[in-house]
Amino acid sequence: MKLTYLRFEGTPEELDASQVVRELVQQLPGTVDTARPTPRVVADPDSDDVVDFGWQVEGDVPGVADEGQETVKAQLAFNPAAEQFIDFLAEAGSWESVGVHGIKRKTWQEGDPLDYSGYLRLRRKGSQFGGFAYAFASTGVVNFRLLHSDEIAELAPDAYPLATGHRRYRVNIQIRDENTLKQALALAELAYDAT
Repeated sequence: MKLTYLRFEGTPEELDASQVVRELVQQLPGTVDTARPTPRVVADPDSDDVVDFGWQVEGDVPGVADEGQETVKAQLAFNPAAEQFIDFLAEAGSWESVGVHGIKRKTWQEGDPLDYSGYLRLRRKGSQFGGFAYAFASTGVVNFRLLHSDEIAELAPDAYPLATGHRRYRVNIQIRDENTLKQALALAELAYDAT
């Protein structure tokens, strides 16, 4: 599998009007995904400034420790399906003995906080395996401890196999809407039961 990642910077109006961007995107084979934040515009009552903070999460992100709340909320600000991603964490995080964790970076030392800036690890407490799912708040992509099969393709038609990475984690899905949320929860249940 080959992925091409391009980043264009500009206002939405500038990008929409750009003939160069349009031509480049049309030349790309396969699916083209664009990240679009759902804006939350806040006006400061003491000034004339208006600031766009992206999508705002009300309350806490389910299962995420206090130390990771702000980091995860900042990532969710630019996930167009943030609400469904939060629903995924709430449901899968409510299963027996499941914890939602940040990760220990290679430089981690005793007493250091976990890192919530990359992905969240959903893990069954007491399991000898790693997490049953790794979830990326900024994109809504979830990577499961599963091998792709016909059963998985039927259960979750929007899931896709990975050719690289850890050999036990070969199934991904991007939560984009209610349909992909249901598929992600079905895959999470399979992975949970296997750990």
